[in-house]
Amino acid sequence: MVLRFCKHHSKKKMEKPNYVLKTNEAVLMPVNQGNGLLVFKICVWIIVALTILGSIVFQDNLFLELSWTSRIFLIILVIGVTLYGGKKEDFPSPMELQFFDDYLVFYQPKRYYSKHVTRMEIGKMEYSDITKCAYKTRSQRIHIYGDGTAIWYNYRKDGTLPDKPTKINNFKEGLFYFDIRLAPEIDFKKEIEMHSPLQVILEND
Repeated sequence: MVLRFCKHHSKKKMEKPNYVLKTNEAVLMPVNQGNGLLVFKICVWIIVALTILGSIVFQDNLFLELSWTSRIFLIILVIGVTLYGGKKEDFPSPMELQFFDDYLVFYQPKRYYSKHVTRMEIGKMEYSDITKCAYKTRSQRIHIYGDGTAIWYNYRKDGTLPDKPTKINNFKEGLFYFDIRLAPEIDFKKEIEMHSPLQVILEND
């Protein structure tokens, strides 16, 4: 797919890129932990719901009726099941860098963000609006800083895309970034510098 400012967004004939770098970025996604964790979470929220419902029915704060150790234990359980999302691992997510004469397009056809949010994303930055391009050697990420436009299409539950963008964001002093840990065979510094006027700075952070 080339320059996906997309048939949904524009019916104009799109310019053909000079070069397209297709690869996969590393995206953290939850790993199936089985039913035990889910059952435990449900039990904790049932206890919380019953405590709130009982307080309403009996017009008394049942939480305060618990011993202080029980209250602390319940609070710890609620915080734990809220913050703990289970084990996550890196999975390959397709992406493209599309190089044109005057601008760069960052295209992600299906990028996972959470259980409820998966997006198609199209980002565009004029080379003249890019202030820095950095390769973070420790975190293994490419950061492209500057002004640009990001277009999001959130996938529906049935796996289809909406006709209109979920959001169009014209940003100033922002960035695009992607994790390259799953693409060790590609020299991103060389590729970016070869096909654009950008210079990639190495940063050890």
